[in-house]
Amino acid sequence: MTQLLSSGNIGAVEEELMRLATAADVSPASLARYAPVLEELARTRKNSQAEELAWSVLEALTSRVEAKEAVKVGGPFLQAIGESETLRTQVVDLYREAYADLEGFETLLAEAGLAGGRPVRRALRTLDVCLHIHEGDYLVARDEDDAARVDVIDRSDWRITITDSDGQEVYGPTHLADRYRPGRPDEFRVLKHFDQAKLNEIMRDDPAVVIIDLCCERKNRLDGVDLEALLVPSVLTGEEWKKWWSKARAALKRCPNIKMESRAPYAIEYLDTPVALADGVWEEFKTARDPLAQLEVIETYLRACRASGEQPSECVLRQCADLMKQRVDRLGDHPTLQTLLGRCALRRLGELTGLADESNGLARLLAKAADPVTLLSSLKHESLLELACEALVSALPDGWQQQLLALLPDLPQSVCDKVASRLLEAGVGAGAFEPVVQRIMGESVEHFEALLWMWDGPSRSDALPLPPPINILMRILRSLEEARLHGRVDRETTKRICGRARSVLSARDFERFDTCLASIDASMGAALRTQLRQHDSLGRAVREDLLHRLDRKYPPVRKQKEIPLWAREDILYVTEGGLARKREEIDQHVHVKMRENAIAIGRAAELGDLSENSEYKFALEERDLLRARLAQMNAELSAAKVLSPSDVPTDYIGIGTRVMFRRVEDGERYVLTFLGPWEADGEKRCINYKAPVAQKLMGKRIGVTVEFDHSGASGVYEVASIENALAEWS
Repeated sequence: MTQLLSSGNIGAVEEELMRLATAADVSPASLARYAPVLEELARTRKNSQAEELAWSVLEALTSRVEAKEAVKVGGPFLQAIGESETLRTQVVDLYREAYADLEGFETLLAEAGLAGGRPVRRALRTLDVCLHIHEGDYLVARDEDDAARVDVIDRSDWRITITDSDGQEVYGPTHLADRYRPGRPDEFRVLKHFDQAKLNEIMRDDPAVVIIDLCCERKNRLDGVDLEALLVPSVLTGEEWKKWWSKARAALKRCPNIKMESRAPYAIEYLDTPVALADGVWEEFKTARDPLAQLEVIETYLRACRASGEQPSECVLRQCADLMKQRVDRLGDHPTLQTLLGRCALRRLGELTGLADESNGLARLLAKAADPVTLLSSLKHESLLELACEALVSALPDGWQQQLLALLPDLPQSVCDKVASRLLEAGVGAGAFEPVVQRIMGESVEHFEALLWMWDGPSRSDALPLPPPINILMRILRSLEEARLHGRVDRETTKRICGRARSVLSARDFERFDTCLASIDASMGAALRTQLRQHDSLGRAVREDLLHRLDRKYPPVRKQKEIPLWAREDILYVTEGGLARKREEIDQHVHVKMRENAIAIGRAAELGDLSENSEYKFALEERDLLRARLAQMNAELSAAKVLSPSDVPTDYIGIGTRVMFRRVEDGERYVLTFLGPWEADGEKRCINYKAPVAQKLMGKRIGVTVEFDHSGASGVYEVASIENALAEWS
């Protein structure tokens, strides 16, 4: 179908779909699989053809099957095309016919909004969830570690009472479907929240079942770090995890549908069909599109052999190794990414089988590269990247240290530590790592894996010039915000780095976070609490665990009475413009001042005799001052909250107000605007609301007389008028 469509033969597509719709043994499920074809038509601006084709197929189908079966096709077709009033009306009619006898169906249809213009995907999701749940069924949260049980479904107004981890709650249909999907009684999260004893039994007797369930829930792929974060400490303690994971790994190796990396963090993949052994390996290897795909075939085969206890076929491995070498040799030694992938894959194949030695060829390739760092940073395969870094040492015996230092920020977390240790063993000093650390901190979204490595505790942290843990943690939180809110990276990358942050922060029962808390004071703890409470990207479970540990170390001050905004010590109210200017100031501080300082340290160190080197000592002192200033600015930024126009009062003086004072003595008028410290401007008569003179005026109402002395204006003044100044301020 997609081949016909790509050739522009829409008529053939229509003919094939109509043939299926009118076939005697028509299967709605098989027809629904063609929704991507309609989506592609709509994407290429052939909406009218896609709409007409979907309408025709549904008309033909409804004459042969019941409405409930036709809905299974109509929903996916409508979702594929998007906005189509004709098709939307047709699908609404199908739902009405299919569920006419269901109590309260029209109310549910109105709540879902399928006929009322709500986005198609959300409306269909609401119907699909609510039409198929019953009292006693289980639900699983879409984006959180939570599950719920359906207690009562009131179909008169479609209010659904559920029990989840927070107790009993009542949801409307759309809100319920947004948060939950139907779950199985034996699903991991359902058992975790509702039948811990049954879950413990399964984990003890058949750990592979638990991992397969979690793997399938995450699009058939999971790694060991994520798995540990899911199970520790909510299901297993740290000690129990080590024993359980050893047993689970052994069970996974015996499972023919599981493919698992042999090295940490043990990427686990669930395959719908069992992994083939020697039969078919050669054919699959020959047809693989590139060396990476060929390598994957071999790794899958060897894993299956280990799991089943079968001896790998040396004949098949020899054939595969010879063919890969022929293909890689045809690429030559020109330093391109394609050639690099081929050489790395061939070297990895040699490691796995002992039948191919590519160490010299890979080293020759890297020696010819004009810019090895750029070439290697585009290599995303973790195990191959590690091999390439090793080969770089042989390729550039006199310059590999500088190349690996430059490459370090772009490496995955696990490879970072190996490369840093190798550099330290070769005698590279802490001063050489200064610019690298500053680059990671200054461009942390782009170098997020390296930032996580710095947080998680490098094995040689004592020899590296790392910032304090709280600075790294604040940088992690800020990077997540920048990735999610400011469009710095694409959606998939954002999702990946948020997942990695959750895994690393919660690793080993939050051990690193607890160590960080021991190094900060109560005021920094308050700033951290504010930052965490505003952070949705960590997920509810991890965020609540972090806050629980923070509250245990520094219990929050319980408010005895409502504190006015201007008196809050834990929040700094700012405007959008002020926040942007502060971020620019921090970027200037990190990317210019701290980078220049790092360069100065390096140059001073080159002069030798550091004990008598005043330039070196001065540069180090300046580094400490810059770091302290950065910590202060980050603390201020973490406490900052943008003031909304709706937060500004006009019946009393508060943050964001513009106030006209009239002097009692002579009627002289004086206007002041009260905003945050980042907006204070003497020429505009805008003062910091935290300044003593401003704090004295906060809360005063129109008609009240006050005495103050500000910029030459002194005397007794009456509050004449109060306006909302925020909308005009930038």
